[in-house]
Amino acid sequence: MELKAKLDKPYSKAQRQEFIVEQNHNNGYELRETETALEAWGYSAEERQEQAEEKRRAEIMAQLDALDLKCIRALRAISAGTGTEADTERLAELEAQAEELRKKL
Repeated sequence: MELKAKLDKPYSKAQRQEFIVEQNHNNGYELRETETALEAWGYSAEERQEQAEEKRRAEIMAQLDALDLKCIRALRAISAGTGTEADTERLAELEAQAEELRKKL
């Protein structure tokens, strides 16, 4: 996190409220009060990019988990020796989808 704005002491109650509304409510910055100032801290562009990438990775992993769950019935049938051509085709289709998602990672 990096310092985005600072309101040095002494400040009036109105200045403090205006700073809080602008920096915290409007901009979403975290406020920290020190002995000398009221500070607004926020994420840098790089940190926001990293957060977005991590969120994207987590979404892809969730999609991969969902695909794994969809494979269970066909795998069970195949391993029990009762699988059909449709089961094999379904597995191939799900694996192709998983492969595409893995490439995105």
